[in-house]
Amino acid sequence: MIRLFAGLFCAAHMTCAQAAYPERPVELVLPFPGTGSTDIAGIPRITKLARIMQNVSAPSLTDNMVQEIQQTLGAALGQPVNVLRRVRGKTNLGTRYVANAAPDGYTLLFADTPTITVFPVLNPKPPIDIAAELVPVAMFARMPIALITVADRPHESVRDIIERARRLPASINYASAGEGSTSHLTGELFAAMTGARIVHVNYNGSLPAMNAVLTGQVELGFVPLPAVLPYLGGGKIRIVAMASSTRHPAVAGIATMAESGAAGFDASGWFGLFAPARTPSAIVSLLNYDINRALSEDVLQRALVAQGMMPAPGSSEEFRMHVQNDRERWARVLATASIKR
Repeated sequence: MIRLFAGLFCAAHMTCAQAAYPERPVELVLPFPGTGSTDIAGIPRITKLARIMQNVSAPSLTDNMVQEIQQTLGAALGQPVNVLRRVRGKTNLGTRYVANAAPDGYTLLFADTPTITVFPVLNPKPPIDIAAELVPVAMFARMPIALITVADRPHESVRDIIERARRLPASINYASAGEGSTSHLTGELFAAMTGARIVHVNYNGSLPAMNAVLTGQVELGFVPLPAVLPYLGGGKIRIVAMASSTRHPAVAGIATMAESGAAGFDASGWFGLFAPARTPSAIVSLLNYDINRALSEDVLQRALVAQGMMPAPGSSEEFRMHVQNDRERWARVLATASIKR
C-alpha cells in the first residue's frame, strides 16, 4: 500500500511539473554555420574572416527557419527561445550537446537530413548514438532536390538521360552540394534505382555546384531547390525534373522524376526539431502541437514555399518513422557509394 501511494504521488508530481513547463527560457541549438546547413552551404573552413562575413551577411535559409521557430515557440510557450550555435565536426558538436542535456524540454536541436541519417553512418566512431539519444519532436519543412542542366542544352527527359547513361556508362557527370549531402545521395539513389551509371563530382556547397553546371564543367546537377530558384529568372538554368514525390508549387509546371521515367523515385531533404531522449512525452506533444499550429498558418506556408521549401506538419510519431525510414534507405545507398569516411 505504501509503495502504491508513493507511485501515485510520483506520477502526480511529474504531471504537475510537466504542466508547469516551461518556467524558464528554452535553448534551441543550431549545429550549422551562419551560411546555412551542410546540405546547402557545404562544410566551410571556419576562420576569423569567415565569422566576420557570416555576421554581416544576410540570414541564411536555415537561420530564417530558426527565426520562425523562435517566434512561434516563444509566443506559444510564453518564454524566450534563445538560439545557441554549436558548429564543428559535421554538426557533431551541436548534436552531442543536445543529447547530453537534461531531458526536460529546455534544450532542443534544429537538425537536417545529413545530421541525423547520414553523418552517423559515415562516421566509424560516431560521438553519440543519435537513434537512441535523441527523440524526434516535429518535422518543420521538406527541402526538394532538383535535377538541373543549362537551359541551352538539347531537351532531354529523365527517361532520355537514363537510356543514354545505360548506353554510354560513366559518360554523364553530375554535381552535388557536397559529399554525403542529400543532393549527392539523391544522385546515388537515382543511379541505383535506374541502372544509370553517372559520375558524381563533389562541390562544397550549392553555389559551387550551380556554377559548375552554368559553366559546363558538369552536365547535370542534383541541387536543393532553394539554391536553384534564384537562377531560374535569368533563363540560364533549366530544371529537368523534381526528385520529390510531388510537384512543388513554386515550379508547378516541372514534373517529378517519377512522372518522367524513374518510377517510384522520391528523395528530398528535411529540417526538424529534436529533444534529448527520455524527454517526457507530454512535453514532446506540446512542442509538436505548437509547431504544427504555426505550419497551418497561410503566411508561414507561403514564406516556406517561396524559398523552395515545403511545410511538413505531422505527429512526432510520423516524424520518427520518417527518420527511421530515411536512415535505413540512406544506409543502403551509402553501403555501395564511394564516399570518404
